[in-house]
Amino acid sequence: MPTQGKRTQQRKKKKKAPAGRRVLKYAYRTLVAISAIIVTFYVVHALLVREPTVDAPPTPTEPGTVTDNPDTPEDESQNTLPPEDVKERKDQCYTFLLAASDQSSGNTDTIIVVTYDVPNQKVGMVSVPRDTLIERTIGSRTYHKINAAYAYGGMEELQAAVSELLGIPIHFTIKVNINGFVELVDAVGGVDFEVPVHMSYDDPTQDLHIHYEPQMYYGLTGQQVLEIARCRSNSDGDPNVNGGVYPAYPDSDIGRTRTQQQLLIAIAKKMLSWNSLPKIKEYIDIFQENVQTNLELTEMIWFAEQVFYGMDLSTGVTTATLPGDGAVSYNGASVYELFPEEVLEIVNTMLNPYTEDLTLEDLTIFQK
Repeated sequence: MPTQGKRTQQRKKKKKAPAGRRVLKYAYRTLVAISAIIVTFYVVHALLVREPTVDAPPTPTEPGTVTDNPDTPEDESQNTLPPEDVKERKDQCYTFLLAASDQSSGNTDTIIVVTYDVPNQKVGMVSVPRDTLIERTIGSRTYHKINAAYAYGGMEELQAAVSELLGIPIHFTIKVNINGFVELVDAVGGVDFEVPVHMSYDDPTQDLHIHYEPQMYYGLTGQQVLEIARCRSNSDGDPNVNGGVYPAYPDSDIGRTRTQQQLLIAIAKKMLSWNSLPKIKEYIDIFQENVQTNLELTEMIWFAEQVFYGMDLSTGVTTATLPGDGAVSYNGASVYELFPEEVLEIVNTMLNPYTEDLTLEDLTIFQK
């Protein structure tokens, strides 16, 4: 009988498919895998990325027009604004209110209004000085500094105060916890920044010590960036003059708001760089723990995507501070009185989300 080895040799050898057919087979499998990845990415993208929606302005109708609603009395009109007062918003043009709290008083130490024109990839960033003079009443209490709005009614009141002041809707609000700001800067690996002025301030009661010279610094930590952003006064002056305390900037708080804007742009550049992509999950965790906002996560990702792929932060962002007079006293307190005409120009060129210019009647600028 033939041995086992001979029987094995006698088996018919399986024919190999032609090389061309094997290549086609592998190519087909590769295409199927790539298609599956594309479909998965599309589904995940559709679930995680959503363009924001904002309330549309009221539909214009002629004053006195009776609607078809049978429950509406004939002497009442659904129209609350005459047609000429209804403004059309630019397509994909959104406004934001950024705020950070003062650690000692609970007031908002930083107030910045941002308008993002997505189709034109332009961002207007305007700081509202913390002592800006306004007049708003909540219940029986009236306050006259805009940075007190948060203490009186939280982000809703601050949003309403800023919207009324500038005559524009505020679509989204973002309030940053100081700890979150520090964590975010550390997460991006620090930032490079040129300090514009001499900074030397010590406050043992807050364990606050700020010491920087006007020069370029590399790899600033979150705590260092926070110190630079907060500095508004120096304490190394003549002790016989105001206890040695004097403004750190020649233009006082206006200079500080300018520095804060430049710091935010520097941080944004690091966050939106290709090197930061692996850290997206860490950024999201920091935001969720330290940021109070009415933005949904899907909307935040959508905005980040628009900026990442479409904007040059070096040229697409313009910054300003509302102009006014900081040497004004009202009710015994130092306030910042705005210059209406100059404010209107800034609003129309940098913040206005409407297709038509605003007028002074649209703004609410209180003056003593």
